[in-house]
Amino acid sequence: MDRSRRSVLRASGVALAGGLAGCLGDVRSQLAGGGGTDDEELTLESLAVGGSPGGELAVNPSGEATLVDFFATWCQPCKPQMEGLGTVREQYPDLAMRSITNETDRDAVRDFWREYDGTWPVLIDPKAEAQQAYRPPGMPTLFVYDADGEEVWRHTGLARTERIAEAVATAQS
Repeated sequence: MDRSRRSVLRASGVALAGGLAGCLGDVRSQLAGGGGTDDEELTLESLAVGGSPGGELAVNPSGEATLVDFFATWCQPCKPQMEGLGTVREQYPDLAMRSITNETDRDAVRDFWREYDGTWPVLIDPKAEAQQAYRPPGMPTLFVYDADGEEVWRHTGLARTERIAEAVATAQS
């Protein structure tokens, strides 16, 4: 194999690895652990789109079972995850659901929310406050909390709808 083909293959491998790692997030977050926060009063701005009301909302409101979803519009597994989250929303309409992105392009987030039929609050986290507090190891990452704020389940990657619903049922019992 000549030098130019090797360099192209090497560059392609680096690009592929970088693309696959994109949804996995920052390695430092994975090594740091985490996945919960003592700051239950963290509030973020929600966008007024679909079922999202606009205004400030608590990420993990006290006294309520809550599902927190970390996502990104560019994340491929986040797209099909929206359908499963929509199903859970239909099954548990009183569940406090929050989807959080640290993207700053509000129009892109609104377009994503419309395209994938988001019917719950979508929160914007441009300063990555929730990212720092919850430390999701990748996208998508789901956390489910009971009414006492205790984490009952977490999952990184595409989660089965049935499994999400089971976690929510546990949190509400």
